[in-house]
Amino acid sequence: MKKYFTILFVLAFGFANAQTSKKIIITKSPKTVPQGKVWKLESNQEIIIQLNEGVLKSGTLCNAMFLSRPGIVFNINKGSFYEAEGFGIIFKEFEKVQYTNDVTYSIIPISFVDKNFDLDELSSESPENVGTKEVIFKAGESVFVGSCLMTIEMTEYNMSKADLAIENKKREAVEAEKARLKSNFNIPINPEKYVEPGTIPTLKDSLLTKIIFSSNGVMHKRPGKGFAFDDVSTWKMTLTIEDFVLKSSNGINKSYKLLDIKYDETMRMQEFQLGDYNGNHTHNLSISWSNSSNQYSVLLNSIDFSEEYQFQETQATSKQ
Repeated sequence: MKKYFTILFVLAFGFANAQTSKKIIITKSPKTVPQGKVWKLESNQEIIIQLNEGVLKSGTLCNAMFLSRPGIVFNINKGSFYEAEGFGIIFKEFEKVQYTNDVTYSIIPISFVDKNFDLDELSSESPENVGTKEVIFKAGESVFVGSCLMTIEMTEYNMSKADLAIENKKREAVEAEKARLKSNFNIPINPEKYVEPGTIPTLKDSLLTKIIFSSNGVMHKRPGKGFAFDDVSTWKMTLTIEDFVLKSSNGINKSYKLLDIKYDETMRMQEFQLGDYNGNHTHNLSISWSNSSNQYSVLLNSIDFSEEYQFQETQATSKQ
């Protein structure tokens, strides 16, 4: 009987451990790490990858790195498309995975490197001493592949109770900040006349989470240049409680993280403070509604005033 219970305990313990991890396939389309989980790439653990077809063609950089010894393959990306942090894998050898397509291989990583990696390091250091032994992607982070990779296999683990408690506090702080920004995500009506300081503005739009503008022209100034008027290009501006994206038909594509929102009494406009994805304040976006012209006033300028966009004939095409 004692032996019977021992066997059951071992089986139950093994089953419980088996439930703590599973394989995740990452593609070129971003996936977000679920709450309470982490995704890992670990050295000395077999990883299944799919290569871009160009990797197998001689004469390409991806081909040269993959076939070198040690081999190297890029990129595993963390973050947004605009501000992704990339990682690469150093490995000793690869093996074709049987009964799959022509681009599926098995590799065993030696180490992982980031954007600071220099190939010259391998001439003076062994691969084991370059980079790190694992890469961890935490809950809420966006992960995708690019460059030489089409897909990569990662392992998903449950977070420890201590890490989960820390992560919950971070998530609560993020949600509180989103709620604060949402409470200020308003577009005021410019009174277009003198009002007493401290006067609460009348709102055109309130408690938004997203608004999309279109514009048929812009007066713009770029660093080192004077103002120029563009009435040929069309412009699309997407503002959310997370970021601001500016695109034009002439190829401009810019994005900024939303840092803060406040009412500018001097301009009588709502000021959306923008920055890079590291949180550095770089630009201000000022918006108001004009009853007299029946359109929005939208101004984007860098905080050093070296760059400015004054959008013309601006209307909202979508609100949420």
